[in-house]
Amino acid sequence: MAKQKPRLREKLKAMGLSNLTDQELCTLILGSGTKRCHVKTLAKKFLQKFPLQNLHQTPVKELTQLAGIGTAKATKLLAGVELGRRNALPPIQKILSPNQALTHLQDLRDKTKEHTVCLYLNARSELLKIETVAIGGLNYSLMEPKEILSSALTLPAAAFILAHNHPSGNANPSDADKDSSQKLLKVSEQLGIRFLDHLIIAKQTHFSFQEAGLLS
Repeated sequence: MAKQKPRLREKLKAMGLSNLTDQELCTLILGSGTKRCHVKTLAKKFLQKFPLQNLHQTPVKELTQLAGIGTAKATKLLAGVELGRRNALPPIQKILSPNQALTHLQDLRDKTKEHTVCLYLNARSELLKIETVAIGGLNYSLMEPKEILSSALTLPAAAFILAHNHPSGNANPSDADKDSSQKLLKVSEQLGIRFLDHLIIAKQTHFSFQEAGLLS
């Protein structure tokens, strides 16, 4: 039973992690089996019972229901999975200013139709999702609060930033822009979701409702 790990370690050193099977990787993390179950067999049973794609959501208590998996082994496995998951995730991006939001919206400058885009954030101002909520004509993207706030409620998001482009090149808000923003502000306040800013983006410039004091 003790010879399995050294062989796997030699294979890892010679061939690299990518050439080890899921069972071999699990064997290395487990480290040892039990008197009745070889570590390789224990790894196989573990992977059969707990699919890797859902492992990060599995409680320690549930993992320890498998004979041979105690709290120490369960926490080692979950820690290994979490490290891999974090490495695969894109870096967390915070949006704390209009300029930071604009870095995600540059493609709107060249659109020939009006696009309404929403950036949804969590309570730590971290970007959760960017969504195009409407594509309108050359005059205005018709916006309904329910279209914009439905994703905010589903995610759920704590705050959002609205943006749309003016293909005309003039970033100044129209009366329709102002009216729609006030309507959206009232609905979002009722739902407890913060409406942080409404950005109008033109080819060479932009307008921020928040900076202009139009969202108070």
